[in-house]
Amino acid sequence: MLKTQDKHGSMRNPWVRKLYRERQHLLLLVILAMTVLSVFGFQRFSFDNEARGLFRTNDSTFEELEQIFEQFRPDENDCLVVLKRPDSTFFNDRHVGQMQRLVATLEKDSLVSHVVSIFSPEMMICDPLPRPLVPPADTEGVDWNKVEREVLSHPIAGGNLITPNGQSMLMVVQLGNDDLLVSDYQPTVDHLQQVIFDWREKTGLQAYLTGLPPVRVEIFRSIKTDTFNLMLAGACVAVFIALVAFRNWALAFMAVAGAGIGSFWALGLLSLIGVKINLITTILPVLVVVIGLTDAVHLVFDFRESRVRGIKPSRAAWLAVRRLGTACAFTSITTAIGFGSLSVSSIEVIRQFGVTCAVGTLITFMAVLLVVPWLASTKLIGGAYSGRVSRDSVWLKQFSQSYADLLLKYRYLVLGIFGILLVWMAMTAKRLYPDSHITESIPKGSEAEVALREVDQQFGGMLSSIVLVQWDPTRKDLPEPYGVLRSVKAEIDREPAMMNPMSILNFNAVVDQSPLISLPKVIAEQWYRPDLGRAIMVARLADQGMHYHRRVLGKFRERMAFLQTRHSGFEISVSGSAVVASRNLSTMINDLVKSLVIAAAVIMAVLTVMFRSIKMGLVSLLPNCLPLLFTASYLVWTGEPLRLTSVLLFTVSLGIAVDDTIHFLVRFRREQAEGKTVDESIRNSITSVGAALVVSTLVLIAGFSASAISIMPHSQLFSKLACISVAVAFVGDMVLLPVILRVAYRDKAADHE
Repeated sequence: MLKTQDKHGSMRNPWVRKLYRERQHLLLLVILAMTVLSVFGFQRFSFDNEARGLFRTNDSTFEELEQIFEQFRPDENDCLVVLKRPDSTFFNDRHVGQMQRLVATLEKDSLVSHVVSIFSPEMMICDPLPRPLVPPADTEGVDWNKVEREVLSHPIAGGNLITPNGQSMLMVVQLGNDDLLVSDYQPTVDHLQQVIFDWREKTGLQAYLTGLPPVRVEIFRSIKTDTFNLMLAGACVAVFIALVAFRNWALAFMAVAGAGIGSFWALGLLSLIGVKINLITTILPVLVVVIGLTDAVHLVFDFRESRVRGIKPSRAAWLAVRRLGTACAFTSITTAIGFGSLSVSSIEVIRQFGVTCAVGTLITFMAVLLVVPWLASTKLIGGAYSGRVSRDSVWLKQFSQSYADLLLKYRYLVLGIFGILLVWMAMTAKRLYPDSHITESIPKGSEAEVALREVDQQFGGMLSSIVLVQWDPTRKDLPEPYGVLRSVKAEIDREPAMMNPMSILNFNAVVDQSPLISLPKVIAEQWYRPDLGRAIMVARLADQGMHYHRRVLGKFRERMAFLQTRHSGFEISVSGSAVVASRNLSTMINDLVKSLVIAAAVIMAVLTVMFRSIKMGLVSLLPNCLPLLFTASYLVWTGEPLRLTSVLLFTVSLGIAVDDTIHFLVRFRREQAEGKTVDESIRNSITSVGAALVVSTLVLIAGFSASAISIMPHSQLFSKLACISVAVAFVGDMVLLPVILRVAYRDKAADHE
């Protein structure tokens, strides 16, 4: 059998050698074929616009919420129009007329089923005959002060559609009862925003549009903008870093072209199989570019070294593949394992991110290993570099040797310092807790974000907590559920974090005022379904973070369980978007621990197999734990919780950090195989691989820095944490790893003595 690599990690398969030395035209055919497939794939490039995709899970909690939305009207389709009091009051004939005309204009949109406001037909008052809560603006002889008092004390409007102090008003624009995609209601949201903008300009009154549909439209639009902006920024940064690092256009072009084509293949082929870009995977283009660049940089450095020694371009290209192909393959595999470990998550968006990035990493590796050697073997590109050594390279080599001598001399001191730091950071990381806010995904300063904060402050929040009361509708001995609902309302009123409970009780309080009016069935069934034995009460929650909601809802659920014991025959449960999100937090942290443990175990096993040494696998652990512990500690030091972005970064960090470790260890083993001492092997590894590690680290930092221009807060956070993690990973590989190798390995002569 032919071996594809020797015991030192070099490719020596004759077929592979022939492919890279004598069959370059086959490489070109493969490159062209993959590029054509990717072009076809880009025709299917699209964005995920499923509204609930970001918190979809496979557990019973999410299924119960879906069932509630199916049986009752989902509030996820509600747009909220927030109005600020113009002067001393909303209530005079001029302002009332302006607001009534706004309602009429909003209802003209084909997707708008109804606008719930203080002007709605169902907003009645009886004294004793039923009449509208707010009369038409052109009604003569209206006592507007009395109207204001009646609105503020109304069972439905008071607190829900107008604040107790009368400073803010709310209109609920309902977009039907169907489970809509973001693309379904984006034209309507755009139209509503234009209507409100024109109304503001004409009247001079303040009004803003928010709610889940506008927030999701803002996110969806930002995803599109971010994806292309980050792709362009990543490409510009990659070109700049490559030119600065290599000081030669041909070498820079090899590195950039390999990574750029890899990114194009990854996005095109993933689109071809139906993968869509969502809120989280917007960072995929930058991610695969910088990962591809790290492998490309190592290949180009090896090619440059061969050219300096006078080797022809075609042979230098093959030698780079022979010496580093296996190492690059294992770095891509370990990175893919880091991403792939997220597939154990029960949260769909995290699972999809992990699988997508794992596949994208492997595709980009294939592109780099095909494109860079082919370009290097050509006279036009590879032959354009004459093999001259710059003064910077000579100075860097001298500095590396002095640095290595100093590091080896004080190895025990360095190891002791890092040991203390690792223990301290591990203790610090235990204080990290998960949290999430809606505003993480909304561009700061946008109209939706401003209005969201107003809803939080004035109306109790946009998030919902749904209390579901169930009973057997066939049992005739059970009382009406109104008594249970009143008990639930009393418990909600006791909880400061839960505001403005709404149920069938609010509507009954209106219709009970007069026998001449009755509640329309279409409204009643949004809250009360006696045919199904179900009724709901919805309370509002401000965007104070899922960590806070988890504590609040946990205690509230205990009170509902106790309340259930007092009402025999009734079952009381708590659901809603806030409940699902808070449940996902605990799932998220558990998934993180599982994915990291799985990734670390598999990566260590892969390294053990690669180097055929358990010791080498164990040696790689501490340097790769360093960036994880430091990043976790940094979050604690800065008061940041563990967010969804942070969860993804930890696994990304583990996969990327091990790449440079592999390249360092491969060089160390090669030096050992040539009979060098441990000190010489470490010194030569630092000197030869150090420059490539510096460049690859700068490439990663610069590439991730491109995400800092994102308008999405979560992308900005990812950019900052990724840069920190990559910088610390470099310290681990260039400081901690050599010290551990020196302590763990001794020369054979010393062992014999």
